Amino acid sequence: MAPKHKIIERYLMDELRSGRYKPGDKLPTEKELMKKFNASRETVRKALDRLALKGMIIRKPGLGTFVSSSSTNHFVGIIVQQITSYIFPYVVLGAEDQLFRNGYKLLLGNAAEDPVKERQILTEWMELGVKGLILDPVYSATKRCNRDLVKSLAKEGVKIVTVHSNWSIEQVSSVTLNDSYGGEKAAEIFHSYGHKIVAVVYKSIHLPGLLRAQGFLRKCEELGFEKIYDKAFNVSEFTGAPMQIAYELLNLPKQIRPTAIFCYNDATALQVYMVAKRLGIRIPEDLSIIGFDDAPIGDFREILTTFAHPKEEIGRKAAEILLEMLEGKDAQNIVLTPELIERSSVSYVPNK
Repeated sequence: MAPKHKIIERYLMDELRSGRYKPGDKLPTEKELMKKFNASRETVRKALDRLALKGMIIRKPGLGTFVSSSSTNHFVGIIVQQITSYIFPYVVLGAEDQLFRNGYKLLLGNAAEDPVKERQILTEWMELGVKGLILDPVYSATKRCNRDLVKSLAKEGVKIVTVHSNWSIEQVSSVTLNDSYGGEKAAEIFHSYGHKIVAVVYKSIHLPGLLRAQGFLRKCEELGFEKIYDKAFNVSEFTGAPMQIAYELLNLPKQIRPTAIFCYNDATALQVYMVAKRLGIRIPEDLSIIGFDDAPIGDFREILTTFAHPKEEIGRKAAEILLEMLEGKDAQNIVLTPELIERSSVSYVPNK
C-alpha cells in the first residue's frame, strides 16, 4: 500500500488533469479530504504541500486551496554535504540570496555525507517536480557516488549545477576550484622553506581532496623531496580520522618524521595541530602546516597558512548559472583559482 498522503495526492492530481477543476477554482477543504480518506490533518496537508511544490495548486491561509493558473513551480533544490557545519552553510547562503532575488524558493537538503541519503533526497525532489538543482556531491571520487542518477536526470531535462566536483556530464554545469593548483602551490612553499620530508593528509573519497593531494604529490616528485608521505582516509574528517593519521606521522622517529604537512582542508589541519600540541611539537618551529578553505575553525585560523575558499561566491555563481539554464541557456563549467593566505604556520625546516 502506498502512504496515504500519496493516495490523496494522486487523487487530486487525477481530478486536476481530468479538467473537472479550472485555474482559480477552489478545491475541497482539508476537513472534507480528511473525512473522504479517513486521514489526519497532517496527512492531508502533506499531500497538499507536495502539490503546491509542483506548482499545481496555491494555498491561501484562511481562504483555502485553489488550482494554480500556472503549472510551473518556482522551487529549486540545493543539497550540501553537511548543512550546519564548516563551509557548507556559506555556500547555501550565497545561492539562496541569488535565487530569492530572482523569485525562486529554495528546497534545502542535507546529504550528511551519505550517498544513499543524497539519492533519496534527489528522488523525492524529482517526484515533487523540482526542475533545478545545485548539488555538492558526496563520495564524488568513488563508485558509490550518484553520478549515474545525475546523468539520468540531466537527460530528462532537469537543470543541474554541481559545486566542488566536476563529473564532466553533458548538460550539467559545474562551479569548482582549481584544486590541483592549491596542492602544487603548497609543495612549492614547503620546498622554498627547505623542507625535505613532507606529508599530505586528505579525504580520498571526495574529488577536491583527491585533486589537491595529486597536485601536491606531483609537484613534490618534480621538486625532488627526500621523502613524501601519502596519507589518505576514506571517511568524513569529522569522525576524527585525521587525528589518527597525525599520531602515526608525528610519532615517527625524528629523523624520518615529516617537518611539513599539507592538509586538504582546514578541519584536517586543525586536527593535525591538536595532535602536535599534545605531543609537544610546536607550530611552526617544529612542524609547518598548510590548510585549505580559510574556514571558521577558531583561534588556529589566526596563524594557519591556507587557501581562501570563495564560499558564498561559489553559491552565488552556481545559482546564476542554474537560473540561466532554466531560461534555456547551455551548461557551463567555471573554475575559480583559490587565493593563498600566508600567515605564520610555515617556517624554515628545523635542525634535526
